[in-house]
Amino acid sequence: MKKTGLLLIVLSIAALLNGQTIKLQGGTSISTLHWQLHGVNIDPLYDEPLIGYSVFGGLDYFDMQYFNLSSNIGMIRKGGKEEIQLYFEDGQPSSGTYTDKPTLNYLSINTAIDLRYRIKEKFSPFISVGPRVDFLVNYSRQFDGLEDLDGLKKSTIGLIFGGGLKYNISSLQFGIQADYYLDFTKVADWTIESTGNSGEVTANTFAVNLTIGYKIK
Repeated sequence: MKKTGLLLIVLSIAALLNGQTIKLQGGTSISTLHWQLHGVNIDPLYDEPLIGYSVFGGLDYFDMQYFNLSSNIGMIRKGGKEEIQLYFEDGQPSSGTYTDKPTLNYLSINTAIDLRYRIKEKFSPFISVGPRVDFLVNYSRQFDGLEDLDGLKKSTIGLIFGGGLKYNISSLQFGIQADYYLDFTKVADWTIESTGNSGEVTANTFAVNLTIGYKIK
């Protein structure tokens, strides 16, 4: 019985390590925020798209005919922007505006299953899905007040949905990948006990990355 269990462990490790590919990916994030003040008759703020960055390192493994697993860790920027009207000292609106851009930088970790179809052993279009968790590293000044209210979340959990194309040349792999970050938790939510005022912030994030990988087994 012990020998059978040991054999199963060895076979599982061998299968897990089959077809390892170390990869780097980098590109842009495209995100918006939904900064909603409850009980106030104003539209949500910062819902215009903001261009940020996305940089990850990872490993593809458990390489089978139609799928593989992929684990990645890296940094991604989320945020939004809003055109703010400027006013004169007497309270009258001026003709000028400025663009306010709140941002948050996260350490993001995910593991996804890539479902693919190989074309002549070189091209592999794929779709992927898996769980992810993001840890807040730093943020811009617009969130200072929410931090004081203990409303800013230090982490968010959710799913990552993606798709793209891989191209293999010998031991090298090149590709492009687009991902959508579905959050189960909010960026922030708060209630001011003295006034009863409350609000919440959620994020909507996409990323488009170029990838390069090296197959080590």
